[in-house]
Amino acid sequence: MNFAPAGEPAADHEPDTLTALSFSVAAEDSAEESPLEPAPEFAPAEPVDTATVLATQTAAAEEADEEDVVPLFTVTNPPGTVSVSALGDGGIGQVTLSEKVAGMTEAELAEEIIVVAHLASQKGQAAQHEFLMANMRELGADDPDAVRELLEYGMELTSPERAAETQAHVFATRYATE
Repeated sequence: MNFAPAGEPAADHEPDTLTALSFSVAAEDSAEESPLEPAPEFAPAEPVDTATVLATQTAAAEEADEEDVVPLFTVTNPPGTVSVSALGDGGIGQVTLSEKVAGMTEAELAEEIIVVAHLASQKGQAAQHEFLMANMRELGADDPDAVRELLEYGMELTSPERAAETQAHVFATRYATE
């Protein structure tokens, strides 16, 4: 390996520990741009409009939210103190309380939430029952009684009629004096 400065033969040069760090440029390369020149400064072609970027990101997020909308089936008790929203499978999605619940005891409030949640759960299952019944007909299920039996006894979904009857009965008996 030849670590001698440019133009000197390796034999004429005494090896030195710092010789390897000596850099020189050949005469014919000096006309071209040196690789050691500073790089040009970066400047974006156009200034970024942050309001447009944020609006685009917000619109995309809202669009995704609209696509993922899950239907909720809500039941509110006649006094308007408790509202419960259920998903189509009967699971509870949300419980909303009014300011009037401040006058109720903890036990009364808990019982009220449980009663209304049960009704909302049935309403959600009834919607799933109705959806499946309609789709089974579209797929060619000829016997509606067999499909109804499958949905109510096999899948244990509440029928829309039964959910409405249960809600009417509970409201008539539980809130008759209010």
